[in-house]
Amino acid sequence: MVKWIVMIALSVMCFSAYAEDFYSQHEQGWFWFDDPKVASKKQSSDVLNTSSDPTEKMMLARQKLKNALDNAIMDPTPQNVQTYIALQNQMSERANLFANTWQKVIHDNPELNYSIEHPTSNVGLQVFHQAESQKKLELIKQFSERAGLFFFYKSTCPYCQRFAPILKHFSDTYHIVVVPITMDGIPLPEFPNSRQDSGQAKQFHVSVEPSLYAVDPQTQKAFPVAFGLTSESELLDNIYNIMTRYKEGL
Repeated sequence: MVKWIVMIALSVMCFSAYAEDFYSQHEQGWFWFDDPKVASKKQSSDVLNTSSDPTEKMMLARQKLKNALDNAIMDPTPQNVQTYIALQNQMSERANLFANTWQKVIHDNPELNYSIEHPTSNVGLQVFHQAESQKKLELIKQFSERAGLFFFYKSTCPYCQRFAPILKHFSDTYHIVVVPITMDGIPLPEFPNSRQDSGQAKQFHVSVEPSLYAVDPQTQKAFPVAFGLTSESELLDNIYNIMTRYKEGL
């Protein structure tokens, strides 16, 4: 996979440079078909061999490959095409060498292997998701022990009516305290003991219904959890993000 990525990147850079150079040299007018000068090729080759700057060497190598491609397209003789193919093969060999060295470094330094923490195989992804799920459950448990949810709604809101049973099941599953606040004075069936809004909505700057906020009674800090109709999985993810990103404040 690494080899293919590197080879594709090199090809893209080559053709991108070709297109950019073609359009940027319109001032040459009808002389655009001039053959590349041999002296220029020799000069570029000398600079490529003597330069110690890797960035400069890479730029010169790309330029040399692009010039060979230009020459092969504008004058497709067997010799010109052969020259371009030979240069392209050289770049491919360098890409292969880079990919092989990459694999060796990863093998010798497993801590650099990104896929260990972020696997791509089916089995690895299963283990990764299981570990993530367990981590979420642990954090949601910590959340339920120290914080609660303020639920703002209106009884006539269809989204509130649909969200209420979702929130009720979520709170029962994870043992999270919910403080339901009705903004029109009429409780929903899932939360018959709702409090009537007496300024809390203004305090939380509630502008849409339903709105859900996480509140830590110890720190008196609140964080938005969800707005509008939200699924249980989204609620879990949102609380997980709050606990991981704002754990110092919650």
